[in-house]
Order: sequence, then C-alpha cells, then structure tokens
Amino acid sequence: ASEKNAASSSNDKKVLATQLLRSSLLSSLGRVLQNSGSGITLDSVLKMGELPEESALIAGSSIVAACLGKDWSKWPDKSDVDVYCSARAAPQVRSWLVDQANCMFVGLNDTYVDFVCGRLLYVVDTKIHHVEKWGSFAENFEGNSSGSESEYLQKTIQWGKNVVEYADWKWKHTMQFGILGVVPVNDGTHDIKPKPGGNLPFDFDGRGNIDLIVAKAGIPASSLLDGFDLEICKASFDGKNFHIPDPHLTFAGKTKMESNRRAVVGSYVKHHREPPEAEEQYPMAMYASRLASSTIRAVRKDVPNAPFYRLLDVAATLPDRYNPHAGLFDRRGSFMNDSVVQAKWA
Repeated sequence: ASEKNAASSSNDKKVLATQLLRSSLLSSLGRVLQNSGSGITLDSVLKMGELPEESALIAGSSIVAACLGKDWSKWPDKSDVDVYCSARAAPQVRSWLVDQANCMFVGLNDTYVDFVCGRLLYVVDTKIHHVEKWGSFAENFEGNSSGSESEYLQKTIQWGKNVVEYADWKWKHTMQFGILGVVPVNDGTHDIKPKPGGNLPFDFDGRGNIDLIVAKAGIPASSLLDGFDLEICKASFDGKNFHIPDPHLTFAGKTKMESNRRAVVGSYVKHHREPPEAEEQYPMAMYASRLASSTIRAVRKDVPNAPFYRLLDVAATLPDRYNPHAGLFDRRGSFMNDSVVQAKWA
C-alpha cells in the first residue's frame, strides 16, 4: 500500500509540475503576442486549438521567446508570428485569422527567404508550398487616411474577392523558375480562399507581422518544422499543447543543430573568404556570387553527401551567359535581368 501511495504522490507531483509549466508558458506566450504588433492574442490562439488536429500551429521565434521568457519586440527587427498550416486546413486557418484574430491578408510573401531573384525562393528543397503575409486589421485601418472602419472593412472585403486572380498572376510570373526545372504543379493550393461563406479582407498596400506558411498538399503542419536547422526553433504550440523538443536544452537557452547543416556550416566557415580590401564594402553581385561559389566547391569536398546540392548540379550544366559589359536593363547577360545568369550564379 505504501508503494502505491508513493507512486500516486509522484504522479500527482508530475501532473502539478506539468500544469504549472503550461500555465507559465501560456502567460509568457500571451506577453510575446501582445508585444508582437501582429494583432494575434492568446485568446485567439487558444481558439486555433478548435481546428482539426495537425491543421495549424505556431512555431519559430515567438515560441522560442515564450520558452525563454524574452521580449524581442524592442529590437529593430522584432520577431514576427509564424503560423504553419496544412494545405487542406488553409481555408479554415485563414478564416480563423479573420474571425478570431481580427487579421487581414496583405499579399504573398516572396521574401521569406532572401535571394537576388525572388523566384529562387522556390528552388529550395522544402515542404513549404508558399508563404502568405497577414497583418492586424486595426493597425492597417489606422494607416488608412480616409473613411470609417466599416467603410474600410467593406473595401477590403471587396478587394479580397480578387485575391484568387492576384495569386494566380503571382504564381505564373514570380513563383516559377523553369530553367531549373522549378515549375510547381498548379494544384489549387495557392488559391487564397477562406472557408465557404467566409470573407477575406485584403489590402495590397497593407502591412503585417504574420507569416502564414502553407505546406504542400498531403503534408501535415508539424512536418514543416523538420526543415529547421536549430532544434530550439521546432518548439511549437497548436492551441492545445506545447511541443518542446529537448526541453532541458531549450529552457536553458541552448540547442542542437541538424547534423548535415552543422557539417556544411562548419565547412563554410572554414573556407569562407572576405573580398579583398580593394573591393567595395558591398561588392558587385556577380563578384560576390563567384566568391560564394568557390567556397561552396570547397565545402562539397569536405561534406560530399549532404542533401543540399541537387539544384547546384542542375545550375552547373547551364551555359555561362554573364556579360560584364551588359547594361543594367539588358535582358541578356545581365545579372539582374537574365534568368539564366541568375539561375547559374545566384
């Protein structure tokens, strides 16, 4: 009997500790969201938990800040709020953002990863289909110089009826790179629609601090986190439960790095060379690309089997059309305008 009582007491302590930890994390997440400027509140995130399992979750810097009890809102590049969702759940998640978080759609985010050419975003081997930028309706209304809030709402709802055409144009003109074989299947995943009967306020000139990261068809939201190089960034909250990988390290502000990326980064640091002092502080794009390419060749000798090289090999087969004498607006030979040059060197 005494052993059973001891085991019961131990279990009770574990349950209490879990409840206290959850309460602390919720309080910390509430502060992070309040200071984020996103418009998303803790109450609205808890409503997200009513969506079907594996529909959506919040991860990235906002959850890391909550785990560490940090406030990064005063930084010049303060952390945004990253919401990850499956393609199937995307319409419901958009309606959650509109109805529960009082947010609005402000465009496709082609700068989620920074490249010389935005289309190169879609050559990265990833489970992400596309990224949408969302913002607080209230903050965007404040930036609207005329009319009442209800008038602005009606205008944005009307603009939202043209979102599918906007997304289709973006898809065809800025989200494909056929030279590298990157022509994503138009499977309808990019159709920016709310749930049936819902509204989708949209302002092309709006601003936002929320990234909605939509998975490719058939991939659950949690699988999107597999692409993070740092384990700590995989910490997430789905509106019901916190998922904290390696909690002992996470709560100590430490993390492991994915092994392939660690090997590549370590080798890159070893072989990286800065431009000669005679070069400008910000060297020409082509010079910087050639310098990076020579470093990558050295890295591949050190780490030959990392799964990041496939499209580099495709690019290597392309003709070198770069012309150092090409004008800024020339379509052929220019680093800024020739897609073959961009694909080979950027």
